Amino acid sequence: MSDLNRKWLYLIVLSIIWGTSYILIKKGLEGFTPIQLGVLRIIIAALLLFIIGLKSLRGITRQQWKWIAISGIVGSFIPVFLFAFAQTQIDSSIASILNSLVPLFTIAVGYLAFRIAFNSNQLLGVIIGLAGAILLITLGAEINPEQNYWYAGLVVFATICYAFNANIIKSKLYDVSPLGIAVGNFAIMLVPALIILPFSGVFEAKVTGGENFLSSLGYI
Repeated sequence: MSDLNRKWLYLIVLSIIWGTSYILIKKGLEGFTPIQLGVLRIIIAALLLFIIGLKSLRGITRQQWKWIAISGIVGSFIPVFLFAFAQTQIDSSIASILNSLVPLFTIAVGYLAFRIAFNSNQLLGVIIGLAGAILLITLGAEINPEQNYWYAGLVVFATICYAFNANIIKSKLYDVSPLGIAVGNFAIMLVPALIILPFSGVFEAKVTGGENFLSSLGYI
């Protein structure tokens, strides 16, 4: 397979995985609070990543660990909880549409904070995507006027976090393997997640004995 076709394949698979996550978050919220859902997502992902990629942490320098920690907190830890809280009030489809703001903020943050240049084709693509997102959100608001769309601001904030993370990886962690970055991110995030876990109420009988406990855990 050529490099171009491989990149398209990766993009399609990533779109399916990332796009599916929003409805899985919504289903996970049937049995858990946003805090519980966020903590469980981090812990489960960390354990699975450790199984397949713990060796990838070798060779990461102390300076790189600083940026991996920032990347993990900004790019994953904060957005996990923002999306969970947002989807208590808005549909998963709206959350996924709002996520299309990431390219716009990535270009803006890259230029303003990291002095990363962009070309006219990238800008045109972002403008078209933004126009489509605005149209879909407007139509969604007309169809579901009872939803609290102020919570959409949490998703917008999450996309800004994603934008910072993308530029951090591009400018500071370009020589660290993708698996190393992912495992390092979750190694950092696992610490606060384990601290929060016992205080989240996830072990209470009303949660573990709830009718949606097992199904929601499965979705997570």
